Amino acid sequence: MFWTALLSSIIILPIVVYYYLKWKYYTLRGGIPGLQPEFKYGNLRQLRIMTSKEHVIDSYVYGFQKMQKQYGDIFQIWIGSTHYYVFCRPEHAERIYSDRHIFDRADVRTKTFGLIAEDFLITLIGSKYKRHAKAIVPMLRKHRFKSQISIIVNYVDQLIHIWKDRYENQDDAICTCILTDNQQLMLDTFTRLTFDYDLGNLKHLSKIAKLNDSEDKIKLLELGPALSIWLDALRRVITNGMPSFVNDFLLKTDKKYQNALRTLENNAENIIRKCQQEMDPNKRPVNLVASLVSSLQKDEALERRKPEKEQTGITKRELIGEVLGLILGGYETSSTILAWFIHFVSKKSEVQQKMKEELKQQGITKETSLDNFDLLDQCQYIDCVLKETLRLAITSFGSPRTLLDDAIIDGIKIRKGDTVVSPFSLMQRDPRYWKLDPTQFIPERFFGVDAPDANHNPFVFAPFGGGHRACVGQDLARLELKVIIIRYMLFVTFVEPPGNNCNHRQQTIITPKEFAVSMKFD
Repeated sequence: MFWTALLSSIIILPIVVYYYLKWKYYTLRGGIPGLQPEFKYGNLRQLRIMTSKEHVIDSYVYGFQKMQKQYGDIFQIWIGSTHYYVFCRPEHAERIYSDRHIFDRADVRTKTFGLIAEDFLITLIGSKYKRHAKAIVPMLRKHRFKSQISIIVNYVDQLIHIWKDRYENQDDAICTCILTDNQQLMLDTFTRLTFDYDLGNLKHLSKIAKLNDSEDKIKLLELGPALSIWLDALRRVITNGMPSFVNDFLLKTDKKYQNALRTLENNAENIIRKCQQEMDPNKRPVNLVASLVSSLQKDEALERRKPEKEQTGITKRELIGEVLGLILGGYETSSTILAWFIHFVSKKSEVQQKMKEELKQQGITKETSLDNFDLLDQCQYIDCVLKETLRLAITSFGSPRTLLDDAIIDGIKIRKGDTVVSPFSLMQRDPRYWKLDPTQFIPERFFGVDAPDANHNPFVFAPFGGGHRACVGQDLARLELKVIIIRYMLFVTFVEPPGNNCNHRQQTIITPKEFAVSMKFD
């Protein structure tokens, strides 16, 4: 009898677990149209985002486009085990972005980013979010970095010098590492600006063929592979379609990932230690890491005994999580946008020429200091090029929000705990909302008093998200991108080589794929 019961349990239990998971994670909900999801994959295979061999071959954005074409502006979609209700019109975005008391941080953030950096700002909510934001947000305002623009210039000039060493006087030379080059640039730039810490990535690129000291090599290369492993883990939990508790178990048993995480935490500790040694406790913090360090709780045990609403400051563990998360948030998206910028303008020599002419008109040369915001503001055409790059570059499908209470959107009732998405990636390319062809790179759509698309609906253009959960670092990102683009245009002309076939691929964000460019130096 015992063995019969045991055998029956062994047979029945997996069936029960399967149907429970199928019901909880992979079943159509309500009356909103959508594809019946598959177990584990959701709609990923049906939309040709993932193959049967679990290779991601297309981006989530293309999946959203296919669903919109089939079902209209309101539908539901499964990205693996993660379910979204998608609302594709600007009035939907306005509703989602405007009501902060109902639409807050998406739970998917804790199921993805939260697994590798549980104390990162974008994974937090409520009083804990406010406690962290108090230390972080004020230090990311544009004016905080006016005196540090020379740091941005220094790093971008290092990269331009590397490009000259590689490609100058080589007419047939083609660069296939634009994305990774810009990633190294943004890693060095962001960590120096916010943490006053030089990672040395660009120095490594420039010296890689000359280094003889093996210890120096280890020091330079240690962080890069660890960061790559960490990001690959994030990519897996975003794209493999598994529930978060499964991914959490896989990460905790992955020795390679755990070793990389320890390396990153050690580097974060070094950044914090350096700041503690150098900062003056009697002066106001001068950068982000100083603000975080000055916010450290004096007595963590005492603070833990308080209700969350009454706690102040952040713990050492939380500080390390924020440093890691901010490094990720501060370099990956910006470097990807720079790569898309180079891709777009390499096809448009007239756009590059127009930017170069504007710099001449404003008297901006290679020797001009760029720490004058009034001077930067005069470069209006470059602003339009950056805006058009942000509009057309694909980095994410949109801004997800999880409901804190029941709500109605366009007559459809959405329940507490459900997640909705405003897909700005679709609206930014939707011909209903743009006068000029939105699939084409045309900076002139925004330029001048009679610009055709200058007065577009504000809710169809949201590359940094919207509402109170918009990207907290967008001021710094825009400043970095503009300064870097200006330096690029002072030194380089990008040329599309024959046969270039740039596409995009799904990583932690969406990045260019098979992208090559040639360079001419001014």
